[in-house]
Amino acid sequence: MDPSNYGGVKGKLPSSVLYGEVRSKQKKRKQGEEDEEGSEDEDEDNAEEDDGDAETDEVEELIESNWNVMHYLPQTASCQKYFLTIVSGKTKTNIYAYNLHSCSLPHNASQEARRQPGMISFSQEYVASELTQNIFTITQKIQKKVTGTRSVTQTSEMFPVLPGSHLTLNNPALEFVKYVCQVLSLDANIVNQVNKLKRDLLRLVDVGEFSEEAQFRDPCNSYILPEVICHHCNFCRDLDLCKDPTVAQDGSVLPQWFCSNCQMQYETESIETALVDALQKKLMSYTLQDLVCTKCKGVKEANMPIYCACAGNFDLTFSAKSFSEQTAVFRNIASHYNMRFLEETIDWLLEMSPQISQSRH
Repeated sequence: MDPSNYGGVKGKLPSSVLYGEVRSKQKKRKQGEEDEEGSEDEDEDNAEEDDGDAETDEVEELIESNWNVMHYLPQTASCQKYFLTIVSGKTKTNIYAYNLHSCSLPHNASQEARRQPGMISFSQEYVASELTQNIFTITQKIQKKVTGTRSVTQTSEMFPVLPGSHLTLNNPALEFVKYVCQVLSLDANIVNQVNKLKRDLLRLVDVGEFSEEAQFRDPCNSYILPEVICHHCNFCRDLDLCKDPTVAQDGSVLPQWFCSNCQMQYETESIETALVDALQKKLMSYTLQDLVCTKCKGVKEANMPIYCACAGNFDLTFSAKSFSEQTAVFRNIASHYNMRFLEETIDWLLEMSPQISQSRH
C-alpha cells in the first residue's frame, strides 16, 4: 500500500553466499586434514559437513507484517489479532503455492515461468473457499462481541486515538472488513474473488456495497517532517510523524521516535521546535496567499475590485478547511507526544483566527 503498510517474506541469505570465500578456504583446509585420518573418520566428518552445509544453505523464510492500518482497529474482540492472522495466513499460502509449483520446474526456470496458471488458480480457490469461510466466521464473532452504530457522529471509545486519527469510526466489524479486503486486493490475481468477498461481508454487516461508508479511506493522516537528523549517528531522513510511530509489545503507540539507523531516540524538543516553525510558515502562507478567480483561475491583481474582469468571484488559493485539517494533524501530534509548546501555539492560532476552527464543521 505504502511504506507504512506492507508485509511479505523476509529472506535470509545462506552463509555460503555471504562468506563464500572464507568457507571455501575452510573446506579446503578441512579436506587436507581429513586426508591424513582414517577412512571411517573421513566418512563421518564428510557426512557431518554435508549436513551442516545443507542447514546453512537453507534460506530461512520469515513473515514480516508492518501494517499501520491494523493499529486503528480496536483491540476489543481481538480485531487486530484477527487482522494479522488473516494477512499472515494469506502470505503463508502464497509461499506454499510458490514452493509447491517450483518443485516441478527446473532450477534455471525464469520468474515468469514460476507464475503459471496453476499457482494463480490455487490462490483464487483458497480465497474463494477456505479464506472466505474464515473471514465470515471472524466477522460474525466481532459482531457478536461489539455492536457498532451508523448514526453516531463521534468516534467510538473502542477505537484507539492515534496521532494520525482523522476519521469517525464507530463500527469495528465494518472497519475490519474494509481493511482486510483492501490488503487482500493488493494481489492482482485475486481481485475479483476479493471484491465478491467484500460484497458478501458488507451484506453481513448491513452496509451497502456502493455506500460512502463502505469505501476504504486511510484512517491515518500523514505529516512528513523533512531532513530529521539523528544527533548520535548524524543519519538524515524524512520522518512521518503519524505513520512512523514506535509500537510497544501490547500494540500501543509510544510517545517517542527512534532513528532507523542506530536505533537511538530522537530529541522530542528539536522535533517540536521544527513543528512550531512549520506551523508558523503555513500560517504566513495562508495569510499572505493570493485570491484566485473561480471562473478563469486568474490571480487577483488589484485590491479594490470585488469581481474578476470575467465576472467571476474571487476565492482563496488555500482554503480555510484545508488549513484547519492540517492544524488538526498538528494538534493530534502535540497531544499524543506531550508537546506543550506546540499545543499553546495552536490554541493561540485558533483564538486569533476562529474562522479556521469553524471551517472544519
